[in-house]
Amino acid sequence: MALKAELRRLAGIVGSEQAPVVLAERLERRLTAQHGEPVREPVGWLLSRGLPQRAECYATACDDQVRMDTGLVCPSCELLIGDRRALRHQVVRAVAAELPGLAPAEAQAEVGRRLSREVALRAARDAVRREHAVAERARREVAWAQQRQELTEAEARLAARACEECGVPEAAGLCLVCSQNRTAREAVEQAAQVAAAASGPVEDLRLVAGRLAACRVRLEREVARESERLRREGMPEAAVAWEARTLAEQLLREERAAAMASLLDTEEARAEADRVFAIEQARRSGELQARGAAEQARQRCAEFLLAQRLGQVRGADRTPASEDDGGWRSRLAALAARPLDDGVRVPQPASGGCREAVSAA
Repeated sequence: MALKAELRRLAGIVGSEQAPVVLAERLERRLTAQHGEPVREPVGWLLSRGLPQRAECYATACDDQVRMDTGLVCPSCELLIGDRRALRHQVVRAVAAELPGLAPAEAQAEVGRRLSREVALRAARDAVRREHAVAERARREVAWAQQRQELTEAEARLAARACEECGVPEAAGLCLVCSQNRTAREAVEQAAQVAAAASGPVEDLRLVAGRLAACRVRLEREVARESERLRREGMPEAAVAWEARTLAEQLLREERAAAMASLLDTEEARAEADRVFAIEQARRSGELQARGAAEQARQRCAEFLLAQRLGQVRGADRTPASEDDGGWRSRLAALAARPLDDGVRVPQPASGGCREAVSAA
């Protein structure tokens, strides 16, 4: 049982295929370390000496200063041995500098005492550091548990919220049907903006707003007509909402493709393509490479024009209605043309100017 347990443990470190080989090498090393002394009690020897892993460092794959996964000398053990040697050399130098007249035996004894004291001091510091690490780990575990509890409570509160649009209880704030409908509306709005941006000039905000409204109505009617047809066929509302979202996203892709096709034929896109083609030819690029670079430049220019026009369309859609009624210039002109009431008296300055008015006050 102990042999199988050790094989399973080694399989988690070096793999199931390598575990028997690693264990056999360990047993061979332990037998070699006995220098020919026979094993009188095989079971006791296996349980106490043969099977247990003897890691000389903090590495999980270390066994007798050998890496079980590679079979090479453990670098972590070499590092620890180097630290111990450095400590011993440091203590020897300190004793030689502080007590130069000691005999070799007395100097060796003093080195042993100081080395033992330094090792004990470092062990005490390591123990304190481990205690602090354990306490910090416990504190973090408490904090993580509290965060998990708060997250669970927040998720429970969110799941208990009713739909903010239709009022269905326990819908996490938005039920499936309303979520699909909202996504469909957003896709229709984006498709309308793309259609309005590509169907004409975008300098006149009033014309752009009217064009956007017409595109929005056209796309909304198409989605509503398809949804009504599905309802007449007896499909559930969730399926209708799903199909409406799918149709709206398809319309968005179609409108964007049509917009890109029209913008690729604009004068700006063709000029950019010709410019890049001339640059590539000046670099002595091949005809095919130059054509490809020009087409990429044309595509980038069309995407830039579409993004620019979409920004103008969205700006026209956000224009307040108060500014559409004549604008602020016409309103200021109308206010300036209005006559003042008879009861309003405009104060006249004093005859002596500002200085006399101040002195009179």
